[in-house]
Amino acid sequence: MDSLLSVSRRNLMRLGIGAAAVPPLSQLLTSSALAQDAGPDGGKLGAIGGRSETELFPGEHLQGGGQLEIRLTVSTYSSDPDQVEVAQRMKPYNLDSWLTEWTRVAERAEEEGDALAKQGLKVSANDAYLKASQHYREACWPAPVTEPRMMATYKKMRDCFDKAWKQTRAPFEKVQVAYEGKMLDGYFRKPGGPAGKKFPVVIAFQGADTMAEATIMNAGSYIARGMAYFAMDFPGQGGALRLHDLHLPPDTERIAKAIIDYLETRTDVDAKNIGMQGISMGGFGSPRAASGESRIKAVLVSSGSYHLGQDLFDYYPPIQERVRWIIGAKDLADAKKKLNDYTLEGRANKIEAALLVGYSKDDRIMDPAGALRLYKAATNAKRDMMEGTGHVQAFNAGGPRNRRGPVMQDWAMRHLVVEA
Repeated sequence: MDSLLSVSRRNLMRLGIGAAAVPPLSQLLTSSALAQDAGPDGGKLGAIGGRSETELFPGEHLQGGGQLEIRLTVSTYSSDPDQVEVAQRMKPYNLDSWLTEWTRVAERAEEEGDALAKQGLKVSANDAYLKASQHYREACWPAPVTEPRMMATYKKMRDCFDKAWKQTRAPFEKVQVAYEGKMLDGYFRKPGGPAGKKFPVVIAFQGADTMAEATIMNAGSYIARGMAYFAMDFPGQGGALRLHDLHLPPDTERIAKAIIDYLETRTDVDAKNIGMQGISMGGFGSPRAASGESRIKAVLVSSGSYHLGQDLFDYYPPIQERVRWIIGAKDLADAKKKLNDYTLEGRANKIEAALLVGYSKDDRIMDPAGALRLYKAATNAKRDMMEGTGHVQAFNAGGPRNRRGPVMQDWAMRHLVVEA
């Protein structure tokens, strides 16, 4: 097994084996398909650095280091039989195959949920509907706006999620936030406690592939540490993008203001202790929000970014069309021009919140050099860095998510939770 795990696309390329040799091995070597974005799990706190050229294997003279769309692969190393089935059947890096196989298992799970619900087996029906929602989400997230199946699959994801919580009590509250003339759907989840207790809150600002329904279900590690958790499809994400045609602005403090204005109306929120967790594109959006929204007390990002154009768009070409859609540009040339505004230049030193800048030196999606630039520029923030929290695309130093420590959650607890 050790010898198998030492094999990677990077090593294959060093040995002179071309990209055509990658697909048969990709199912064995990539991380879980559920891990679309950088996870909030821990790495090595206090490790200050940037990219590792030898581990990244940049592929000189090739655009983006010759990177493939590495997200469109599925691992067979899973306890989920549906994921294993998809991994065995789908063609790696093939969007049509991805959509077809994930939709097939999603429809099967939804049918199981319908049958169980008719029998009155509510807990089992909830499980089946959540599985269906998860599989529809997997089918949907990489589909571009031009894909005819995109919208129908997205709506199926939301419908199954809602059907799941008609069967049993949800662990969260559905809420809405007013944002520039629109009402955006969100979810609020909090720990148990006596009536009148106020909780610090972590706002989730996640990435290009994010949907709030998945985000809120992964809030347990924050809830267990005494923090409430707020998840919403930001402009450029999920339903805000697909249903309302709202795009991510460069001045993300506008979004943060709308959310915090809402949170301040709640009697169960400690508005003096609000944090923002950034993952993937949120690695730019969260520190940018803190540079203009003083009510944010702490910012923790898994894949820090100083300039979204340089750190993501230029660094990882397969995501360029997705980024174009997210920011509302008319074409790639327009997107590259617009992204000059998606920067922390002249703003990073305005961040006064506590700041934890995460990165992975071998991150193949977000340039870890951007995290270091952010860290160096945020001179007025009490800050630290953490290696091993960026996008995990293989058996790298971060390891499987369920074997990585919750260092970020502990950091958030130390900065936000105030015991009476």
